[in-house]
Formats: sequence, structure tokens, C-alpha cells
Amino acid sequence: MLWRDLRAWQIYGANTDVGKTIISTILCKALARRAPKNGLLYLKPVSTGPDSEADNKHIARHASGVVAKCLKQYSQPLSPHLAAKIDDPNHVITTRLGKLSNNDRLLVQQVKEALNLHHNKGGRYAVVETAGGVLSPAPSGSVQADTYRPLRLPVVLVGDSKLGGIATTISAFESLHLRGYDVQAVMLFDIPRWGNAQYLNDFFLQHDVPTFGVPEPPEKHQHERQDRDQLAAYYDEVSSSTSISSAVQLLHHKHLQHVNKVTSMPAHAESIVWHPFRQYGLPQNVIAIDSAYGDYFEAYNQETDSLLNTSEEMSTNLQPLKPASPAKPLLNTLFDASASWWTQGLGHGNPALALTAAHAAGRYGHVMFANAVHEPAIDLCYNLLETLKNPRLSKVFFTDNGSTGMEVAVKMALRATAQRYGWSNKDAETGILGLKGSYHGDTIGVMNCSESSPFNEKVDWYKPWGYWLSPPEIKLVKGQWQVQLPVDDSMPRETGPVTLFPSLKAIFNFDSRHDDAEFYADYITRTLQHLTQHQKRRFGALILEPMIMGAGGMIVVDPLFQRMLIKTIRENPSIISPQAAALESSNSADWSGLPIIADEVFTGLYRLGRPGSSSFWNSGSSLGTEIDVAPDISAHAKLLTGGLLPLALTTASDSIFRTFVSDSKADALLHGHSYTAHAIGCSVANKSLSTLRDLASTSGSVLALSEPKSSNASAGGAWDDYRSSWLSPQDRDIFSFFSPETLNKISKHPLVDSCFALGTVLALTLHSSTSGYNSTAAASLQARLLTTLDEQDRGVHSRVLGDVIYFMTSLETNEGEVRALEGTILRALDEESAAKN
Repeated sequence: MLWRDLRAWQIYGANTDVGKTIISTILCKALARRAPKNGLLYLKPVSTGPDSEADNKHIARHASGVVAKCLKQYSQPLSPHLAAKIDDPNHVITTRLGKLSNNDRLLVQQVKEALNLHHNKGGRYAVVETAGGVLSPAPSGSVQADTYRPLRLPVVLVGDSKLGGIATTISAFESLHLRGYDVQAVMLFDIPRWGNAQYLNDFFLQHDVPTFGVPEPPEKHQHERQDRDQLAAYYDEVSSSTSISSAVQLLHHKHLQHVNKVTSMPAHAESIVWHPFRQYGLPQNVIAIDSAYGDYFEAYNQETDSLLNTSEEMSTNLQPLKPASPAKPLLNTLFDASASWWTQGLGHGNPALALTAAHAAGRYGHVMFANAVHEPAIDLCYNLLETLKNPRLSKVFFTDNGSTGMEVAVKMALRATAQRYGWSNKDAETGILGLKGSYHGDTIGVMNCSESSPFNEKVDWYKPWGYWLSPPEIKLVKGQWQVQLPVDDSMPRETGPVTLFPSLKAIFNFDSRHDDAEFYADYITRTLQHLTQHQKRRFGALILEPMIMGAGGMIVVDPLFQRMLIKTIRENPSIISPQAAALESSNSADWSGLPIIADEVFTGLYRLGRPGSSSFWNSGSSLGTEIDVAPDISAHAKLLTGGLLPLALTTASDSIFRTFVSDSKADALLHGHSYTAHAIGCSVANKSLSTLRDLASTSGSVLALSEPKSSNASAGGAWDDYRSSWLSPQDRDIFSFFSPETLNKISKHPLVDSCFALGTVLALTLHSSTSGYNSTAAASLQARLLTTLDEQDRGVHSRVLGDVIYFMTSLETNEGEVRALEGTILRALDEESAAKN
């Protein structure tokens, strides 16, 4: 949290009994001299022990003019998780690293409300004191550094001045630093005998964190009045000392630095950054993201900054929105509804992933991978293949992102077909087969694997290599599920272009869709015969994005059409090449007709609720992919590391791999980069995949999103509530985090043409006179969502693809957060509709 006028700090201790409350009192007295009456808030969110010994009462006694509050006082002087259990036997304790419970969220919200209320009353300072050490449990059982992390208040760390305190203080600092806190100062009692203050001063200078030694308080007097008097004298003297004045001045300076840096970032970006996908000839607002945690950004939006110059000379040249109230924090809390370009899986600032990355960085740093190997890479290869359960795949190739992962996939496939069929690129051009609306990345090779679009048509070297079929699409229109044939009339059908279905699940019931399957197979066969036999074209691969073609506009393809495309090619290889039948392998796991490439960069690894999105081509409900439709090559990237680091894997069958095996170096797959299989990314990916598998489990998982009724109750599957809302608690595969009720409402909204939801993805196509990427139909709704706030004053940061606006959760998003997001979307749609009318 950040305000212009309110300066707030959180006091953490290196351990319990290190003097947090004494140093908090000193700071409060020093700050109170600068603040108007009642201008300083001391807040103790959680305290344990008798009420008569409460820290807020100590502050009120010794720092006059300070508003001292405690949100929750437990009766027993124990660790908060134990004290809470004693006061409430039904209290639930959780110990999952970084996973905040409903109790944690409530506590954080109460702190936010207290700070905002203080700000609204003209408060200038706030000191928030924690209990125990940095990693001491909150009442929920979560370590408090995780519990309070959504606030990310600047920290004053109270060091341990006793013997052994150097180690605990450094460890506490590293725990905070690892979680993204800004430690602005270290304060501790200066006891010359142990020398901690001097050592820590020298140590923390390396981190640009100043250390302030504080005189020890007097020994406790046996008489209460004398003790109070001598302590008051101590506080008066120390709080007015030069050292404390310097500390307060430094904290002021750090606050101003933070405000200036955040508010100036958009202007700096305009002057030096060349943003991707941005047209600089059009006005556009730049959001400055100060931090992120869980599903949310803490971001500065210059268009809602009431103190920013709102004249026509604004740097964005945009018409300003209605300014926010001056009492609002400078930073807006925004739901990351694009999942940060589809990468976010386990929440921003995930401490488990951060610890894993730090361990790998400490163990390896970066080490080369050519003719070398390390444990995280080996583990990841096995881990991914076990996750996908594709009976064809046996080899794993490392790249750096989805686009290059697909480049490698295309290289693999084209070499395999050229070798089997005896083709040479000198004879004729070999293209690929795909679907209209596909897109596989911004590198030249895979850019050529898609038909002309706004993404590639202006690229000088772009040359479309292939043929793209128009696919039938799944849509929910005014509460009715349907499959629509292409509007270009390329696939005419006597029964009409639209087939209605009673539910989304019914579309996946391939056994009841024999007529559709035959119709698709006939169309595909005729199309391929015309291309290969009449036009004499040749193809080296079939590339498919299973279920959803993301960059093309969240086009949801009928999986039965993709299934029949694969089966038609595999069962009729002579369509591709006349000599194919004679060259076919007897091994059912070898590729047939054409290598099938699944681009699962976006849709794979549980984004749609399944480990592999190509399993949606199955005739049954197995989460592994059936061998008759399993891809020979697949690419995986965005969710691979849980949203933390760039890394991609391209998996291939043994028959593809053998294509590159010979006694000539030139025949090898000559592709790589300096950071291939970086150990940090591999380690994080292993942690991510194991966590994702646990989340997807339908029973026995300890990662339930909903609170169990007791600490001994079975947690159940983390996604069971989402599954049950789709009336299929035992059906693991066809469900969405977004509720069917909300989806039905959205589909009937006057602004919405159609919508779709599966897994963590919700996509809306708005009514528009123009369609596609160049449409601006969704831009206004996108802007409105930034300032359409839920009950906790949180907006939504989203991305659009022309007339399509989409929303995505992480794989760990709490059900309550999803329902709040749904409410914001519906409210924004209504406001947008009212504005248009």
C-alpha cells in the first residue's frame, strides 16, 4: 500500500523478545512530534497475552497523541496460532507456504481498512507492529511474512542484539527480501559487549540498508511507578536523539523516493521503452506495476491520480477518467485478468517458487547444457512426460519460450517428413497444415506457419507456408451452447451452419456425434485430396492449438473436428504422399501420414483443467492422451514454471528423434541458446508441475482452496468446488473456474455476441461492426474495468484481442476471488451498456 500523504511502516522483529514494542514506541514518539494531534496510528494486528499487558496500551501510555489500536487480542501469551486455538477450539490452522486462508485475507483487509480510515481522517503516519519473528505464525498458521505480504508495507526490521542475534537478524532480512519486502532500516539495541550493532551496520551497508543502534532501556524497577517514570524518561531522551531523528528523516526520504519513482514510471516509459504490441501513434495509458502478489497487481494508474495534471497536455493525451477520491491509496489493487499474458499459474510472489529459485541460483547459478546435464533438467524431463501421459512421447528438448519451442517442433516435423518421403527443399516447397486463426509465435519460422494476419502481414520476411482450414467453433449464445460452421461457407451442410447442444459436456460426447464426425472426415478428405492430388502441394506437418487458438482471438475449436483431422491423416497416409503406405511403420507409436504437432504453449499444463490439452481429442475421459490422437510433438511453455521464469520444452516421439540420428554432425538438431535448460528454471518448473498435479487431484489433496471444517478433515481436491458448480463433481475434465450461472448471464448481455469458459479461461466476443484484431470494440470495456471496483476497492487489469476481451485466473485462485471477479465483469458490462445508451 502507498499513499502520498500517509507514511506507513511495518515493524518486524528478527525474533520474539528483541524489543519491537520499545523501538515502536521510540519511533511513535519521534513521529508524533511531526504529526498533528491524532495524526499517528499505532496498529497491532494481532497480540497475545493479558489485555493489561497489550502493546497498544503500552504505546498509549508512553506516546501521547498516538491513536493506538489492536485488532485481535488473544488471552494466552503464546504463538498466535496456538493462542487462537485455545480461544476458539474450532479455529482452523494451515501450514501451506504462501497459501493465504480466508482468515489471513480477513486480517489483511482489516489492516487495510484501518490504514485507509486513518488516512481519511487526515492521518500522516502509521506504525504497524507484528508479533514474534518474521516467520512466526499468524493466527491461521501461515507465517506472518506471507500473511501481510499483500500489503507490502516498507519494513523497519528490529534486529536481535543478544548473542547469536547477528545470524537471526541476517536470516530475518533474507526472509523478508526473498518475499519482496523493502527493508528500509534495521534498528536494534546497541550492546557493546556483543557488538551486533556494529557488525550489522557494516553488513547491511552492502544492501544499502542503514542500521541504527538504540541505547538499551533501563532495567525494570521493582516498583511500578518508578519503572514507568524511568521508562518515560528513557523514551523522551532516545526519541529526541540525533540517531532517531536521522532514522525518521531517512524513512521520510525513502517514502518520497518511492512515491516519485512510482508516479514517474509512466513518463520514463514513454521516453525510453519500446513496448510490444503498442501503436505509438495512438494514445494509450501505461500502468506502472509497483508489486504483485497472488492474483493482484499493486499498480499506479495516472488517469485516476487526482493530483496529476489533468489538462490536455497530459503525457498520454487521453481524456482523463473521473479522478479517484483524494483519500484513496496511490496504488490501485487490480486483478491480473490476463494472467500476465497467460503465464500466471501459482500466484505472483509465490514464496515456494521464490525459495526454489533461490536454492537453484545458490547451487548452480547458470551452467551450460551442451554435452552436460544437471539434476533439475533430468527431473523435469521425467516430470513433464509423467504429467502429460502421452504414449507417443519419449524425448524432451529445451528452449527458452513458446515461439522458439514451436520453431524446434517445426524443424523436427519437416525433417521427419522430408526423410521418409525423400523430399528436398530444392524440388518444391513443403508447407504445413493448420487452422485459420492459429498463431504460434513472433519468430520468423513459426510466423510463416500461420495465414496472413495483423501479427505478421507487415513483417518483410513473412511468407505463408501452408494451408489453413476454417474450423467449426464452439460458442455460448444467449444461453445456448452451439457449434458453428465457418462463416466463409467453406464447409456447407444441409442441416445448416449451427448445431445446438444442451450443455458443454454434450459437445465432448463424441460417441453421440457420429454424423458430425462423418461430415468432418468427408470434408477433410476432400480438401486434402484436392490440395495434394490436384494442386500437387506437399505438407510436412499438421499443427494444431488444442481447443483454443489464443492469439487469433480466443477461437474455441470443436475438438471433434481436430480429432477427425488427425485421424483422417493417420488412417489415410496416402493422401499426403502416394508412397506413404509402403513406408509406414508397424509400430503404433510412430508417426503416420504427417507428424502431428500440438502447440500447447497456452492451453497446456492445466490451463484448461487438464495436464495436456490434446487430451480433449480423446473419445473417453482419460486425462492422458489416447494413442490414436496423441501428438507426435508437443510444445509447452507458459505455465511450465508457474508464471515465474521463461522456459519451454518441446517433446517428441522416438520416431521423430530417430530422424536426426546418424554418424554426421550435420544431421543433428542444431538448435540451442546460451541459457538452454537453465537450472533455476528447471528447478522452478519441477516445483510448479508437482504443485499443479496436487491442485488438480480430485481427492486427498492438502491444497484445498476452501477451508476444511476441522484440521483433521479431508481437504479434498482444490478444484472440487469448481467442478461441482458445473454439476459434475466426479467428472474431472469438463469444467471451469467461472460458474455456469455467470456464463449464462454474460451470454445474454446486450453487449455480448457470444462467450465461452473452460478451465481458468473466460472469453467474451462483443457485438461489433468490425471483427478481428483491428477492432476496438472491447477497448472501452477494458478501460472501464480498471476503475470498476469490487467491495474491497479492487479493479481488473485485462487484455483484449480486437472485439474479444478475455479473463484468466491462476490455478490457485480462491473461489471467492473468482466470484468477485465475475461480479465486477457483470457490473462493468452493465455500466458500459448504460453509457452507450
